[in-house]
Amino acid sequence: MKRRTVPMALPMGVSAFAGANLVLRPSATPASSAQVPPAPLHGICRSHPDVMRLIESVLLPGLVAWHQSLPACVDERRSIELARRLIGPTGAGARELLCEHYAGHGSLHRLFTGLVEPAARRMGDLWAVDDCTEAEVTIGLCRLLSELRQLDGCCARVAGHAGRSALVVPQPGESHMLGAALDAESLWQAGWLPQSEYPDSDEALQTLVAARHYDVLCVSLSPSFRRSHRLERLARTIAGARSVSKNPDLVVVVSGRAFHEERAAARRVGADGSSRWASRFELLH
Repeated sequence: MKRRTVPMALPMGVSAFAGANLVLRPSATPASSAQVPPAPLHGICRSHPDVMRLIESVLLPGLVAWHQSLPACVDERRSIELARRLIGPTGAGARELLCEHYAGHGSLHRLFTGLVEPAARRMGDLWAVDDCTEAEVTIGLCRLLSELRQLDGCCARVAGHAGRSALVVPQPGESHMLGAALDAESLWQAGWLPQSEYPDSDEALQTLVAARHYDVLCVSLSPSFRRSHRLERLARTIAGARSVSKNPDLVVVVSGRAFHEERAAARRVGADGSSRWASRFELLH
């Protein structure tokens, strides 16, 4: 019998990682802190002037310079090792690798881009070559999310987006929640009011979207698996959400391995852009 995990929804405006000790014990205190901006957007495919003004004036201020000064630097060796530890019998040693990477870079963003998301993809690669089972990947992602929740808001929250709201969800039926957690944390650190929910059907998502005005809807797929077979359904999910939204200019952002590896996938599902933690910021008109 398939076991279903029911995640806990976060209240409006609450950080996914708040309230815990930043330093993953055992570890030294980080040397510095940095501000973490919202997930970058690219692949913009709508032309409505109000949408573009929202993206350019609210979502993106300062990000071009920020990303040029902080190019993505994936630690391949450490990400492979972290993936193997996460799918091991106990997950032993994963915390130490996260601590080492954070201590060396002093940035939550660099931890996400250089280690966390690459490790999630490496777990998918191990599954693809039959080095682990799908269940082990899912357990590994749960362990990774659990370790990340030991992080506190090490980075100062940015002011300036008061009143801007985002609904952050995995695609209904998606069992891997890591991408949604990272998206919510990114927006929260940038001063947004993200609301994390876990609808179990498109109808449940539409009920959420119709209940209040949202500026942005973030929908994630697995960070480990490509989920190409789910893109057609995701297009219907997004179309349905738009049809009931109180905001006629709702911006939809998608994330997951499928969109990390194929830029055109965001356009195919009807999204305005995709969140790619490990890439340099780009805005394509």
